[in-house]
Amino acid sequence: MMRMLRDWGVAIVAGLAVFFFVDWLSTGASLADKPAPAFELVNAAGGTTKLSDYAGKTVVLNFWGSWCGPCVQEIPEFASWSADHGDIPILGIAARSGAGDQLARDASRLGVTWPVLESDDDVLSAYNVQVFPTTVVVGPDGAVKSVARGSIDASGLDALVASAE
Repeated sequence: MMRMLRDWGVAIVAGLAVFFFVDWLSTGASLADKPAPAFELVNAAGGTTKLSDYAGKTVVLNFWGSWCGPCVQEIPEFASWSADHGDIPILGIAARSGAGDQLARDASRLGVTWPVLESDDDVLSAYNVQVFPTTVVVGPDGAVKSVARGSIDASGLDALVASAE
């Protein structure tokens, strides 16, 4: 009897794990081929940046935090990729990472070479960001083309951007 209860318990836990994993994966997929949520955010230089400023271009949105180890680890890969693909802008959307001069100093210290914006909860929610880092590629048509949750390298970024072409 105890063995049967244990087996059922394991089966239920495994089933719930699969359910939540599939749900986690599907949140990014739900954005695919839909218009990218519009935003206007304060940038680290003190101005504002709108997604619509990049209309007609492929743009990479990297949701990150200065407090996030995997985010910091992927910065050199993104910097290298950005240097090789200057025609495709990256926007670093920093969550809970300070503001203004502090954010600019931290981004510079970490090696970020692209514009950094101060995120807000509305933008994180609109893009279903639940994991940091999350990278979203928006195509020239303004639709979300691909989403990657977790850290990626330059070849992973190449694959994401290729989906927008």
